[in-house]
Amino acid sequence: MVNSDLVASGLIWAYTIYSVSAMLLFAWFAYRITKPASKPVVKPVLFYSFTSLLIAIGVSLHLFTMKTIPWVEVDINASSIIPDKVIKMEVDSFHFYLISDSGKIQLPIAKPLVVKKGEKVMFDVYSNDLTYGFGLFRKNNSMITQMQVIPLYHNKLLWEFNETGIFTLRSTEYSGPKGTKMVVSNFLMVE
Repeated sequence: MVNSDLVASGLIWAYTIYSVSAMLLFAWFAYRITKPASKPVVKPVLFYSFTSLLIAIGVSLHLFTMKTIPWVEVDINASSIIPDKVIKMEVDSFHFYLISDSGKIQLPIAKPLVVKKGEKVMFDVYSNDLTYGFGLFRKNNSMITQMQVIPLYHNKLLWEFNETGIFTLRSTEYSGPKGTKMVVSNFLMVE
């Protein structure tokens, strides 16, 4: 699985170049058709050729990058993937809880949860009251993955960890002023 930072930076460059090209084409077309002239300023075949080329490039970008986006393959094959580890959690009254055989444990806990690099982990998160977010973040505050946690539903996120480090858990949905304080530092360690 490719690092999401690398994918994001590559996609930013590709789509910026693509978008600027499309805007320049349509700006040129708009400029040319507003000029008074006795003959057609822009030949339709030229305009439609460029437009078709932009559409072909746009679709190609999507097809080319589809397999490089880290979560796509896992999402497509989720029904056939057996996770290496399942982490059950609950969110209630602006607090995250781990669900274990011994009961509910409010986070933060003394030591981070440990996952091995390359393991596929299923996060099963249940909200009792509001819509929350479940986001894992690197030390530099860039996000690895996230999902929306809808109330009264088992929200599941399957993720394969391809980098080591200690990750922070944050609510990524606005659920009121208290929700902004839903941050669990050193939540997960991947070794």
